[in-house]
Amino acid sequence: MTKLAEQAYTFTPNYSEALGLKDGTPVTLRLVIPADKPLLARGMDNFSAESRFHRFLYAKLKLTNTDLRYLTEIDGVDHFAIGALNKSGDGMGVARFVRFGGDREVAEPAIAVLDDYQNKGLGSLLFNRLMAAARERGIKRFRGSILSSNIPMMHLLHSAAHKICFTYQGAVFEFDMPLESRTEEASG
Repeated sequence: MTKLAEQAYTFTPNYSEALGLKDGTPVTLRLVIPADKPLLARGMDNFSAESRFHRFLYAKLKLTNTDLRYLTEIDGVDHFAIGALNKSGDGMGVARFVRFGGDREVAEPAIAVLDDYQNKGLGSLLFNRLMAAARERGIKRFRGSILSSNIPMMHLLHSAAHKICFTYQGAVFEFDMPLESRTEEASG
């Protein structure tokens, strides 16, 4: 976390934001921490088979201890994650990015929203904060893969970006999405 301390970031370990979803459901956003392992494990248990398949691109049933370490023991710079909690402190969803190998300006995003909270604006909320955090860390593009059947994620990507490039690879779309700065968004 020393890299975070050197920067003037909004999305620091102390970040917390209380908001409401489209239907009024209260949500608190904060960074994912190592103590969130049980929250992520419970969240995985609460995903439908379809949601798991859309998120992992295969039928993953459980998160292993190795998965949980990878998903929660992160540096907040090259691997960043923001979680959404309900008023009881249970997980609702998570959004993360991981930088690509040698290219410091490109990261792969991922979003997972529990079925009970889908279609309420949580994915958009998380993705908007994820893009802002990525910009803070010098990331210029999101690049990744989604299943062609994941229509909600397709809509989310289209609504979040002025320019996005999709390449069809069988049942998977590869996407490349520039992260415009706030001034580019306003003038675009």
